[in-house]
Amino acid sequence: MTIESTPHPIAALASAILPDHPEYDAARISFNGILDRRPAAIVPCATTDDVVAAVRAARAAGLPIAVRGGGHSVAGHCIPDDALVVSLTPMRGVTVDPERRLGHAGGGALWDDVDAAFFAHGLAVPGGTFGDTGIGGLTLGGGIGWLMPIAGFTCDNLVEAEVVTADGSVVVAEPDGDSELLWALRGGGGNFGVVTRFTYRLTPIAPMIGGPIVYPGSAASVVLDRIEQLIVEHPTATLPTMGIHREEATGEPAITFLVGIVDGSDPAPVLDLLRRDIPVLSDGLGPQSYLDLQALSGTLPFGLRHYWKGHFLRSLDHDLLGRLVAAVGDADSIGQSFILLEGIVGAGREEPPGGAAFGQRAARWNVSALGIWESPEDDATAVGWARRVAAMLEPASLTGGGYVNYSPVDESAERVRAAYGADRWERLVAVKRRLDPDNVFRFNHNIAALG
Repeated sequence: MTIESTPHPIAALASAILPDHPEYDAARISFNGILDRRPAAIVPCATTDDVVAAVRAARAAGLPIAVRGGGHSVAGHCIPDDALVVSLTPMRGVTVDPERRLGHAGGGALWDDVDAAFFAHGLAVPGGTFGDTGIGGLTLGGGIGWLMPIAGFTCDNLVEAEVVTADGSVVVAEPDGDSELLWALRGGGGNFGVVTRFTYRLTPIAPMIGGPIVYPGSAASVVLDRIEQLIVEHPTATLPTMGIHREEATGEPAITFLVGIVDGSDPAPVLDLLRRDIPVLSDGLGPQSYLDLQALSGTLPFGLRHYWKGHFLRSLDHDLLGRLVAAVGDADSIGQSFILLEGIVGAGREEPPGGAAFGQRAARWNVSALGIWESPEDDATAVGWARRVAAMLEPASLTGGGYVNYSPVDESAERVRAAYGADRWERLVAVKRRLDPDNVFRFNHNIAALG
């Protein structure tokens, strides 16, 4: 569909970027370079009233609606063909109420925005470790961050949200208001409207010990034993995060364990576990601020080609870890591809007051193959590698579903449903039926009103 074939309401929006606009191509750039999509219109919104106008115009024009925050969707949900894109990129304001330990952020804010504002008061919310990621998609899909051991998933800390629904109404999801919508937003994705303001419960933080420590892939068994011991003996000390990758200098598989001791405990026992009688290729552990930890992963430029796929696992054993290390060493592991393992520990294993739609906290690990490369000529090789790694994980999968925030462009409806389980799914369908019965917000890990 082109804008010329739609009614006039879209063209009447002053900020609308249409296909003939000189900024159109820049505005539709996707994080995932595999994708080349052409929305009917992109509408930057600076206020909630702007979002209301855009939603009502889309409905009048008969267009479905996508939402762009930071734009980091690997699946490309924020830039679909033939839809109106509500772009929240101008809505990046952040305010803090330090006495009540609450943080308020516009729907287009990035993690760099909120981290800096919250940390200025010695506070933080568990959040994305790529600073240029938008807060919206990550929060609504779950949110794994350094503070999980003491504060849970990002979505667990969402205490209020302002939402523009499919009919252009503005509602507030909160415990004393639409508590069922708040429950659904805690992991149920972008199915229910445009979130224009997020309010988070904040956690006090102090100077920390952290950084990367790198082991040879040949030490995988002892590395796993030490990390499992760490989880048992120090369950709230650090988010267990491992990246299995190829060493740049040698091309050999290696395991980078990223450490961030966040619970204020004595770091010495943890550091001893990670260093004693185990081969270490490099050791970057030392004093870190929270902002230092958040910056450890750097950023990924828009335009690289991505295919990510994984599972939440009941457990991780030596055999499986060894096969994952071998998979990173095979010839089809190209470009910047690696395997990411994130432990589910501490407060992340407990639902927040009022509950959350996120359905995988009983898992021990979230493991994902991240295929990242540059040349279209390598598409089949890289995608095939990520799919094979995901297939290795399937026998240990908790539910048969993966992390919706890391899902691929071709994620199946069955895997989306499996990510929530039957009871949560039916509850999410009921909220969808109430707020978006026509499935206007369909560019997400979709929960249709018909179930």
